[in-house]
Amino acid sequence: MARTHFLFLALAAGFCLPQWALAFNVYKVGGDVDCPYTNIQDAIDAAAANPGADYVWIAMNGTYTGQHVLVNNDTDGVIIVGGLVDCNDNNVDTATTTVSGAGNDGSAVFTIRGNSSVLLQNLFITGAQRDGNASGGGVDFDGSGFLGLRLSSISLNSAGYGGGINAKGDGGHVDVVLEDNSLVLNNTAQTSGGGIRVEGDTRLYVLQPQTLIGFNHAPNGYGGGIEVLTPAHADIGSPGFNGGAVVQFNDAANGGGVAIVGLDFMQGNISNAVQIFTTDSNNPVQIANNSASQNGGGIYVETNDSAGYDVQACIYDFRIHDNVARDGAAIFATGVEGNKADILLNRTSESSLQGCGPDTPPALGAVACAVGVPCNEIVDNISEDGSGQPTAGSTIRGDVSSLLFADRLVMRGNQGGHTIEINGSGDTNNITAKVELSNCLLAANTDQTEVISAHDGGGSSHLHVNNCTIVDNASGSSDTIYSNLNFVEITNDIFDQLGQQVIDFSGAAGDLTAQYVLATNVSTLAGGVALMDGEPDYLDRSNGDYHLLRTSLGVDFAPSGTGSDLDRRPRTVDLIDIPNAFGPMDLGAYEIQNQIVACAVGDTIFCDGFDSQ
Repeated sequence: MARTHFLFLALAAGFCLPQWALAFNVYKVGGDVDCPYTNIQDAIDAAAANPGADYVWIAMNGTYTGQHVLVNNDTDGVIIVGGLVDCNDNNVDTATTTVSGAGNDGSAVFTIRGNSSVLLQNLFITGAQRDGNASGGGVDFDGSGFLGLRLSSISLNSAGYGGGINAKGDGGHVDVVLEDNSLVLNNTAQTSGGGIRVEGDTRLYVLQPQTLIGFNHAPNGYGGGIEVLTPAHADIGSPGFNGGAVVQFNDAANGGGVAIVGLDFMQGNISNAVQIFTTDSNNPVQIANNSASQNGGGIYVETNDSAGYDVQACIYDFRIHDNVARDGAAIFATGVEGNKADILLNRTSESSLQGCGPDTPPALGAVACAVGVPCNEIVDNISEDGSGQPTAGSTIRGDVSSLLFADRLVMRGNQGGHTIEINGSGDTNNITAKVELSNCLLAANTDQTEVISAHDGGGSSHLHVNNCTIVDNASGSSDTIYSNLNFVEITNDIFDQLGQQVIDFSGAAGDLTAQYVLATNVSTLAGGVALMDGEPDYLDRSNGDYHLLRTSLGVDFAPSGTGSDLDRRPRTVDLIDIPNAFGPMDLGAYEIQNQIVACAVGDTIFCDGFDSQ
């Protein structure tokens, strides 16, 4: 992260100390006689002429409408702070000064150019009404340097692109950092990037608590909340505002919450990516209640790049819920022939490129969710049109050249054509339609046809379902899975779908591998190894707890596995009181952890399974 970022944090932390003002020049703007400036621009210009980082204080006793404030080539940095009562006030708490662009010359409220470093604090930035060709309503940054937002709101602005903020790294790198109590609310982009749009050599950090990007609009384009445009990068890890989602109640044509769009001019051996992860173990990062009139209610991933680079949504320890779209109610991804749009949920890419970086989530403060906290969930998303009518869209949809790799994934209560659909048609380069699911629970979703559909891929396309429990989904098909991909592997799974066969497979003979599977109907897995017809017993099926009872079918059934189960607990625990069928590992998403020694000596009181976890 930019060094100027840490400088600004240090200065802001020391703002209330009397000795601070002796070290830096302070340019005061306000409406009383003790204010050297009545005009914000004059104070900005004076600060820029003075070497070193400076403050511009904007008191609340002035009126600041019709504002178009320009910061240009302020390499030393300027910290623009509102919320002061008057020009004799040296302390700022949570109050804000309103700076409005209403009635200006059609520009942004703040325009930043050249190599500039700017921190905006305790400001309410509003009122810009720009035309459809303009970029940046509240803030328009085109250049290099740093842009920070702290204890501030950017609200009720509009522009063609980036209704709240548009940041473009041009001629150098830009870091855009949303600090605590940053709100980007109810802005509109006539095209794309309702709340925030980042493009060029730009990196967006949304990591701090009490941050909200909400109620923004991009009705004709991409990214109601955030649009990330090649080769920009975003890291989103904030626990949100007052317990709510960090990205919520935004809307767009594509990507109601977040849109990641790769264009045909990527440079360097990097992938364009957004990383979404948790920084507060008790409050997972959330993308929620967003809507798209077309595709990608929560998240939209697209590449138009023909140079061989993937575009990636890399998501860890998350909740994506209550989003709506025609297709891809939670996530939609689409690529072009030969270049993938990747959905990576607690997984890394198979690509040899740099991946999701440049920094790993732990380096940015990522943590695992606390035990018992709902996490790694995609729940209650709905595929429907603008009139509220159901569509055949899927909860997760990958189209053309796309990839879904997911580990430790829960999908519940979603409604659409499929819970998961990956469609490789349209790409002849044999890399499409790759699906790998492990340690997953797909339960109580409502699907018009199969729960999973993975089809029409090229020569290396494949579907792997490993250590998953698929149960109690309402489906309009006689099969849980449909696939005609070249390689399908179904291993260590539970399929508890009454009235359904496991798979309708129309690929080549011998390309379906099935082993260690418990299902209500295994007839379509003919030729597999260690297949069992039957229905497992769960701890509390009626309340959606699909951990196995230790007396259930499927316990200590398969050969040892490694890694962690859906609860992030050791995958193989050999229960001493349960005879192994083919090995000590349990089937499905969960591994029973507790040994019950009493069972080995004939005490059956504690062997009923209710103390099995």
